[in-house]
Amino acid sequence: PEDEGSGGRSEGTEGTKRNEVPHGRHRSGKLVRALLAVLLVALTVATIYLIRKYTPTNRRMSYQEYFGDMAKDEAAIVLQDENISERALIQGGALYLPYDLVRDKLNERFYWDESRAEMLFTTATQTYEIPVNSSSYSIIDGALASDPTSEASYDRTVVLRRDDGSLFMDADFVAQYTDIRYTLEKDTSHVWLEYRWGKRTTASARKDAAVRYQGGIKSPILTDLNKGDSVYVLEQLDSWTKVLTDNGFIGYVSSSRLNAPKKISVKTLFQAQKYPSVTADKKISVAWQIISSREGNKTLDDTLANVSNLDVISPTWFKLSTNDGDVDSIGTKAYVKNAHKKNLKVWGLIDDFSSEMDTSTVLASTDARRNCIAQLMTYASNYGLDGINLDFEYMDEADALAYTQFVRELSIACRRAGVVLSVDLVTPFDFNSYLNRREVATVADYLINMGYDEHYAGSEAGSVASLSFEENGIKSLIDMGISPSKIITAVPFYTRIWYTSYGDDGKKYVNSEELSMGSVQGTITNWKVTPVWDAQTCQNYAEWKTDDGVLCQIWIEDAESLERKLLLVPKYDLAGTAAWALGFQDDALWTTVGDSLNLSKDDALKKEEEAIAREAQLTQRSAETEGEAQTEA
Repeated sequence: PEDEGSGGRSEGTEGTKRNEVPHGRHRSGKLVRALLAVLLVALTVATIYLIRKYTPTNRRMSYQEYFGDMAKDEAAIVLQDENISERALIQGGALYLPYDLVRDKLNERFYWDESRAEMLFTTATQTYEIPVNSSSYSIIDGALASDPTSEASYDRTVVLRRDDGSLFMDADFVAQYTDIRYTLEKDTSHVWLEYRWGKRTTASARKDAAVRYQGGIKSPILTDLNKGDSVYVLEQLDSWTKVLTDNGFIGYVSSSRLNAPKKISVKTLFQAQKYPSVTADKKISVAWQIISSREGNKTLDDTLANVSNLDVISPTWFKLSTNDGDVDSIGTKAYVKNAHKKNLKVWGLIDDFSSEMDTSTVLASTDARRNCIAQLMTYASNYGLDGINLDFEYMDEADALAYTQFVRELSIACRRAGVVLSVDLVTPFDFNSYLNRREVATVADYLINMGYDEHYAGSEAGSVASLSFEENGIKSLIDMGISPSKIITAVPFYTRIWYTSYGDDGKKYVNSEELSMGSVQGTITNWKVTPVWDAQTCQNYAEWKTDDGVLCQIWIEDAESLERKLLLVPKYDLAGTAAWALGFQDDALWTTVGDSLNLSKDDALKKEEEAIAREAQLTQRSAETEGEAQTEA
């Protein structure tokens, strides 16, 4: 019985195990099915994710979203390869461009005169007077109201003025006188405006492609390319290329859908206005003569007694004297006749140094500008002048546009009268970059770069005109695109002696006074000092102290330093040189002037190299001498 019982217990135990096995299998099946379900869901999610990630969007960006909000009569502007914020106008189916855009980017010769409510436009020989909100305008054959005038008309308003005062110009009228090309897309209310030409990178579409707002297939579509369509390439990224389409959209195309980029030359058929200039058949030498009264004209013979190699003399005769543009003169016809007998041309100088008037007021008034020009032309005719030298130096940045307009108008009058126009401007720096030197040089015959006053009364002590100051000014002008044949580089016939002292409170005081070249030697002799060559300024330099402990310093202008400056004329193939001023010079330097201006460019470079080698030897010798002196001490 025990065995049976045991057997029964054993049997019962085995039976229990047999019953448990099916339950385990059931749970395993559920787990497998659950895992499969989870896997299926994951695969589905992953598939959806991958589809969404790698399927390009077909969403198209609205034109309003791309260009921004616009009024009903406005059009967005794509300027060259930039979508700008300014808006054009569409009036009667015609395109009108913002005046500020026209002036600042397209054609600076359109000048708005607020007081007369008219647009002025100058060519080489004519002045257009275009009233606001009118289709009629006047054309002056010259620059003055007294010059012959004719009336002209256009088939629509040329200059629009809105109620808010903003100005717009008819694009087709502007295009007659401006090197531009535009495409107006009326359906999308935008205009693509081109104004720069030359080398551009292009590519054609290998197959149909979408132009997207940004690089990426999820970026919305701006427009489409068909196979073979050409685009300008603005930037090449790894997988995307930034392009400009032929209808003025800037966006991105998959690089795989474009053929290899290539360079092309984009040309224009526009015939630019020519400004004929008077040019000499050699490098010219100009010098100013300071004349303070009519009696001063009688000093010409004495002033020129030992002068040679001079081509042009410029007497300081004319003063802008009132806000109406009146000009005072101390000139005489006899002076001009006398100068002509000496084979000298005469360019009468006009300045704006009078305290009785305000230069800004004169320049801002068309009537005042014309009055000034008319009086100058009368003086030029009465005296038999060969040229006018414009020396306005009291302009602010706010006067820049009006000043340039004045030069344009004066150039027209001079051109009609057969009178040379030269314009004096300070050496270019960032702080005076508002002066439009390139336009001045274009319309005038010569631009005279005043390569002095590097250090001036009221500044720290230093050279009046170091070689680098003079040369950097010339290079800056050439880098602006100004032809060297238009540039005259002006040098000083003077220097400054600087006095530096300290007060009881330790405060530093710096004063200076001008010294002519002729008086420098006497000063050096009196103080028994020996100048040494300063390689940094390319000038001889001397310093000493007074009994009161005042430090005296002088950077000397002499034949040696001026020769280095004058070599810049043939080196850069400039028009010539000018000097401030007659009577300050050491007469021995006139030989240096003639010899330097007659050099070829190659000879000038060779002479410059020789001078640099000599200076290096002098510097080394000076250092050795100083070392020996320190050793002895």
